Amino acid sequence: MGRKHGLYTKDEWRPPSFSGGVQPEEDEYTPSIDMVWFIDLVDALGKDKFDRLYLVVSEWTDGKIPKDTLRFVPYVAFEVEVSDPTSKTVYSDFHNMVATRAAIKIEVIREVSDMNLKRAERIRNSAAWLCGDEDMFVLTPYMLEDILKMKERFSASCLLTERKAHRLGLVQKKLVSLGEKLNLKAEVEFTPPERMKVYTPRLDVAWLLGVPKSAADLMATISKKYSLKITRDLCHLTLFGFEYEKKTGHKHMAGGVANLSRHSYIGFLITPSEKTSIARRIVNKYSLAFGFNNVFVVDEDVILEEA
Repeated sequence: MGRKHGLYTKDEWRPPSFSGGVQPEEDEYTPSIDMVWFIDLVDALGKDKFDRLYLVVSEWTDGKIPKDTLRFVPYVAFEVEVSDPTSKTVYSDFHNMVATRAAIKIEVIREVSDMNLKRAERIRNSAAWLCGDEDMFVLTPYMLEDILKMKERFSASCLLTERKAHRLGLVQKKLVSLGEKLNLKAEVEFTPPERMKVYTPRLDVAWLLGVPKSAADLMATISKKYSLKITRDLCHLTLFGFEYEKKTGHKHMAGGVANLSRHSYIGFLITPSEKTSIARRIVNKYSLAFGFNNVFVVDEDVILEEA
């Protein structure tokens, strides 16, 4: 189903470990995800643009993200339980899928013995509350089979609301220009659609990746048929988020780290040279305390020097 709709698919996928904070252990636990649908950045951007993007990201992250890890961006993750799983097994499935940073997480449950759809949905609600991620759902194999049989398809609605900034700083201008050169949609003062009903952070700049229309429409169809309340925009992924902290205090900077980790696939905290040390200490602390491992600190001079 994923390949038919323009996505790269892989089963038994082990999420790679990378961190802008405290580095992962060599022998750490690595879950195996039953099935993941990816967006291939080579297909989305073109090979030349992707190669350029990789060089940029490699410089900003000190080479901590391998090329293939950057190339394949998780869009939908699936865990499948067809026997009689325990509640803890299903609970860990949701946490493992959150660890992939896929936009959508789906637990596929075959209703056997004590495990049924209602019980799995209660477990899902607990995991969503703990992880702070609402876009995880429970389906059965029969529900997916029904989707395959459907002839009607619904179109995904774009939830983005463009905000016009009256005045852009030099760092923002550089990031917007570079993002556009890399075939990514660059937004300033970007508010993630999934947070519209609660505290609404704004990322100084975001680089958005378009989801193949066929794949977005497929997820919209699944959502419509089974009343899944997907909070995020199905048409775009926030591939990279940027926060520029120049004259702000430590707590403000720490809030930027949290926003970046939660609302972008990879986040960059940009600071003047004299603040990079404290910024890295914050990222290290939050990577240990909350698992915010996808945020990297970048000196503003590195951004300003980009062509």
